[in-house]
Amino acid sequence: MTLKSAFLICNYLLAGLALACLVLSEIYSPLTGLIFFAGLILCFSLEQSERIPFQPATRILNSNWGFLLLPFLYFAFDLRLLELVTGFLVYLLFTRFVFKTEFNDYLFGYLIAIVCLLIGAIFEQGLAFGIIFLAFNLVLSWCLIFYTLMSEQTGSSSANFKAAGKNETPGTALLSWTTGLVILSFAMTAVIFISFPRFGLGFISLNTSSSPISGFSDTVTLGDVGKIKQNPAVVMRVEYTRGGKNYKPESRILWRGVVLDHFNGRTWTATLDTEFETPNRPGTGLSLFKVSNPKEVVQQNVYMGPFDAPYLFTHGVPLFIDGNFIHVQMDKNFVFKTGDSRSGPRKYTLISEISNPDISYSLDMPHSEPLLFPNRFLQLPSVSPKIHDLADRLTQGVRSDRDRAQNILHHFADFSYTLEMENDPGKTALEHFLFERKAGHCEYFASAMVILLRSAGVPTRLVNGFVGVEWNEWGNYLIIRQSHAHSWVEAFIPGKGWTVYDPTPPDPALVTPSLLHPLAKSLDFLRMSWQRYVVRYSVHDQVQVVQFFRAGGRDLVQKLKGLLADLNWQTLVKGQFSPVILALILIPILLLVLKHRYGAFSPRPPLCAILYQDMLRRLEKSGLVKKPSWTAREFLQSTLPSAKHDPIRRITEFYEEHRFGNSSIQPSEEEERGIRGLIASL
Repeated sequence: MTLKSAFLICNYLLAGLALACLVLSEIYSPLTGLIFFAGLILCFSLEQSERIPFQPATRILNSNWGFLLLPFLYFAFDLRLLELVTGFLVYLLFTRFVFKTEFNDYLFGYLIAIVCLLIGAIFEQGLAFGIIFLAFNLVLSWCLIFYTLMSEQTGSSSANFKAAGKNETPGTALLSWTTGLVILSFAMTAVIFISFPRFGLGFISLNTSSSPISGFSDTVTLGDVGKIKQNPAVVMRVEYTRGGKNYKPESRILWRGVVLDHFNGRTWTATLDTEFETPNRPGTGLSLFKVSNPKEVVQQNVYMGPFDAPYLFTHGVPLFIDGNFIHVQMDKNFVFKTGDSRSGPRKYTLISEISNPDISYSLDMPHSEPLLFPNRFLQLPSVSPKIHDLADRLTQGVRSDRDRAQNILHHFADFSYTLEMENDPGKTALEHFLFERKAGHCEYFASAMVILLRSAGVPTRLVNGFVGVEWNEWGNYLIIRQSHAHSWVEAFIPGKGWTVYDPTPPDPALVTPSLLHPLAKSLDFLRMSWQRYVVRYSVHDQVQVVQFFRAGGRDLVQKLKGLLADLNWQTLVKGQFSPVILALILIPILLLVLKHRYGAFSPRPPLCAILYQDMLRRLEKSGLVKKPSWTAREFLQSTLPSAKHDPIRRITEFYEEHRFGNSSIQPSEEEERGIRGLIASL
């Protein structure tokens, strides 16, 4: 591979990585990204075949027109500003890497690529971006090195670009040393990242998504027809600890999101106002409910994915909450929000009491509340008389609300779960589900149970959230996906409080293991580690790292003191330390031998210099020694045998021409064979 080919490959590869940042940030769709990449490949093939002129018509590159068109396009077509700006960046990227007016345009292209990388860093913090970031820095280093080598041949004249770099090869030593330096810089960056103080600005972020998360909504609408598509995207990952140790919950975990209390016959909505709003200082946290005689208190570290909703999901009775948000709201249904419209990746810590998984909130509320229960949790739309008759039949002769709830819950035992929905035009969706189809998904089961309980006089509400069933053993954490969105029921039972009832049968898709399950868990563990230790690295994590090394340092010092106290020559020579001592002696000696014999750990000299040194070594055997202070020309002008003067002169001229002249530093194979023949004749 020639120097010019390596230069072009690195440049186009850098442009491809810059475009990948924009696609990964969801600014452009994958289809648009494929079109961009296809354009890059086409342009690369044309440039390799020299079918793209180096200096095209100036009108192609006149970016002033682009700047003038941006406001017109923004107001005329109502385009998003971000898409408009990034589109112009893509245009500049193509024009500076493909169509060039001068060689310095490549530097401008590198700057544009860096801007695309920064845009990607704002909108995407996943593991995929981390890999692209590492590759981008490595390729950018190669681009700058090859640019420097190419600029030495092109100079200020762009006309020399066509012939530059065709007769030279980059050499593997150059690439290996560059790669080593990049890796070393990443290691130094990691040290700085771990040790640099955190400023506690985690609540500052941007809205990273414009589309709602499928599966979870702050409303529930019945009557849809068709098949609900499963979405495996991860919504959040949760680490459980109890007493400072990892903890795995035993049962299905219901993560409470939003509570819906009003039903108009088709759609469920929330109507209760905010109970309180309080500021949160990240790092301090807020105390919430109090539970007398807590039995099972656990800490949950929640790592949210991109989520277009301000809800704080809870499990059990929340006692304490803290995270990178500046406000906390709670309504009268005990639904928690961040208090702002911002969304995006965030982390929060929740401490909960989860000893009784059937009770979400055991907070006593008066059953005779005139405004709350009758008007909110006993509200009924105009439903079919058959539904009221069914509720009466299921609760006939039952005195307690608890028994009424159990009877209605058992009624759904013969129903089945399905995501394929259909409807009867002559009936409501709820009536069709209860009396004919008897199959549906969680929203139908929860809605039907709420309506039946309210018909029986039991205050009830519908809850939307997630069900946690997927545990990752690699990292000991719970995975919540968009496909795990779930609806269930909370009924108020006098003397017990709001009690959880889940009438939905298990979803077969949630319990059927995948053939790639171990591989999927390992990959998800890598993503979780990236979020946990890179994206969400906090002051608390930094303190833990310092404490770990401090404790480890103290233990190491104590062990060394104990070893030194018992240390003597016998234990060094005959004891367990003899291999260590031997290795400490032999390794430096081995490194020195390799450096002296093979020139290890130093860049390989050019071939012309190697051939000249071969000539000097052959001459030394016949008594002709070149003094260290002599140049190659001075050695030639010294007293040499007439039979050897002409071969030495030709080898010296070859060495000076390729090392210091205008010829390529890499001679051709024919020249190399000729010089080796001259050396053999000496």
